[in-house]
Amino acid sequence: MYEHTARRYTECMTHSLYIKQKLFSLWGRYTVENAAGQVVYTVQGEPSLTRRQKIFDDSGHQVGELHKALLSWLDRFEISIHGRPAGTIQQKFGFRPKLELDYFGWQVRGDIWGWNYDVQDSRGAVIARIRKELWHLTDHYAIHY
Repeated sequence: MYEHTARRYTECMTHSLYIKQKLFSLWGRYTVENAAGQVVYTVQGEPSLTRRQKIFDDSGHQVGELHKALLSWLDRFEISIHGRPAGTIQQKFGFRPKLELDYFGWQVRGDIWGWNYDVQDSRGAVIARIRKELWHLTDHYAIHY
């Protein structure tokens, strides 16, 4: 049933974003481009005890932030949008790695390599597919929604 649902919603996904890690970026710097190759977001990591990534729009204004919780056994990232807490991304323990997304009731399903993910809404409908693009010197991901 999952494959049928995923296939049906993938056909309806008409928008794409592409995340590209910059080469030689000490703390992590990424650009997020639309299908036309225009930069719509920039993600800039900064040195801190917790991994912190700030998200800027194409005008250079900070619109969001991800930061790793300091006292957490498994990876847990807190999401804030415009300075307000918005949700969390939590790695779950188990035979198969799993991410739990606490954001609008969405869920994340992925493969064991951590390269490909489906984001589902609260009803289980696939609303986005995230796929790692191989054969690049740095990390590249495609998000189809």
